[in-house]
Amino acid sequence: MSIQTEITRIQSARNTLRTKAVELKISAGTERLDELAADFDGILNQGSVSAQVKEGETYTIPKGYHDGTGTVSGVAGGGSYSLQSKTVTPTKKPQQITPDEGYYGLSDLTVQAIPEAYQDVTAVTAAEADVLAAKVFVDSSGTVRTGTMANNGALTRTLDTATTSCTIPEGYHSGSGKVSITPESKTVTPTKSRQTVQPASGKVLSAVTVEPIPENYITTADATATAAHLLSGKTAYAGGSKITGTMADNGSMAATLDGLTVTSKVIPAGYTSGGTVSLDGTIEEALAAI
Repeated sequence: MSIQTEITRIQSARNTLRTKAVELKISAGTERLDELAADFDGILNQGSVSAQVKEGETYTIPKGYHDGTGTVSGVAGGGSYSLQSKTVTPTKKPQQITPDEGYYGLSDLTVQAIPEAYQDVTAVTAAEADVLAAKVFVDSSGTVRTGTMANNGALTRTLDTATTSCTIPEGYHSGSGKVSITPESKTVTPTKSRQTVQPASGKVLSAVTVEPIPENYITTADATATAAHLLSGKTAYAGGSKITGTMADNGSMAATLDGLTVTSKVIPAGYTSGGTVSLDGTIEEALAAI
């Protein structure tokens, strides 16, 4: 016989006992086998019960098992019918309400409201994952369950350029944790080389202030000079580039013209520091002789 077959057989027997226990009013019909056994074990064996009562008297049939051979008979004699009013509170198991000794019967029975501690749980939708771990609750069937939701408490994380995100774990959070950054502001001055501005370890940049270009740096974008315009060996910046001059340095230029054989002086391309070109007396003597 398989384990499943045996389990099914036991469950069927349990359900039969539950049905009979409900009929006997000793069970609510939801007990486990061990609880059912305790209920049936609590039935008293009253055997054969017999009694005689007079008019106006009552006899309470004792709770328990009766073998069916006992009798209850009336005894003539007259008298008044004394009835009892009773009040009961609902319980988890069926109750058999009878009049106390000396009463013929019940005149009325008041059933109090279900105690506040008892609630209708049929509308409960929570499952184990919806309830904090180690906390207990009752599901819609009235079964006690234990929650499994993780308790993450106060989750605290600090983000920076190395850790740019934080995964929030599933579960409960106390609300006092936080995910934050540590801001930092920096100031830099432009240089001839490119700069990468980075925050200190564990921080992120909230602002970067770039100072103006230093006074000794001048834009050369609008310069028109070339190497030929600059004296040889001298350097300058034009159009964003450094140039070295190629213009010849001719120094001081001087010449004497006589008007006869030397009538001109060729000035070479390049720079001259100045000089004098003049006529000598030869041309004056020649003019006087004419």
